[in-house]
Amino acid sequence: MTLTDNLAILESSLSELKAERDKSPIQNDLYEAVDYWCSLGQRAVARDTRVNYPARAGGELQLLEKLRDMLHAKREKDCVRYKSLLERAEEFLREIACIPLPTDGHLGVLRVIRSYFDYLFNEYGFTVADEQPTEMRLVSGEVTIELGWSSQSSLSFTLSKTEERHFWIEDVLYRYGDERYRSIPQAIQLSTESEVEEWFRFISSVLRQHGEELLRDNPGAFDQLAEAQAQRDAEYVVMMNEKYGVK
Repeated sequence: MTLTDNLAILESSLSELKAERDKSPIQNDLYEAVDYWCSLGQRAVARDTRVNYPARAGGELQLLEKLRDMLHAKREKDCVRYKSLLERAEEFLREIACIPLPTDGHLGVLRVIRSYFDYLFNEYGFTVADEQPTEMRLVSGEVTIELGWSSQSSLSFTLSKTEERHFWIEDVLYRYGDERYRSIPQAIQLSTESEVEEWFRFISSVLRQHGEELLRDNPGAFDQLAEAQAQRDAEYVVMMNEKYGVK
């Protein structure tokens, strides 16, 4: 059967599984699992490139085996009753596991990161610690940079040292007296490849201009950035109080 056929079979079982979910913990677990599998399948059919399908399906196949073992230990009739459904679910998940990841990432974000941040690899010794369809995590010594597609600017770029404290692009701008920190929006629109490219071109240019001592983890660089973040946060609180009349 095709992925779409198997999805239709799983979806047709949901109403009955939902009606019986309160009868036992295992039946509730089974309903929640099938409900999630259907959601995952819908994203696969819609060609949602944000999802790491092989990784998701691998984890769900492990869950499926646990459900089989739990049903077998519970009652023989339950094991027989759901045998066909779980067989169909296994075939379905194995189909999803074969969906290839887009080489360039969602809306080309990985291609853009590789292109605009190549200097991080060539000049500062960063390596890829993790890569998903929407994001890439880079590490050099104790410094970590996370770059990725998001609807929030704070989630599209984070900078940290030993994961103790996270900094955003406006913190870097503020630290070096760059007034552009005032214009960074909280919500960003990255719905096309050109918007993705424009945003990360900007992030790259800021790091190139101001990031030398942070990227090299010079002594005291992150302490000064933390002080700048605290000052910027305090400035923001004052601005909001003035705007909304809080005294």
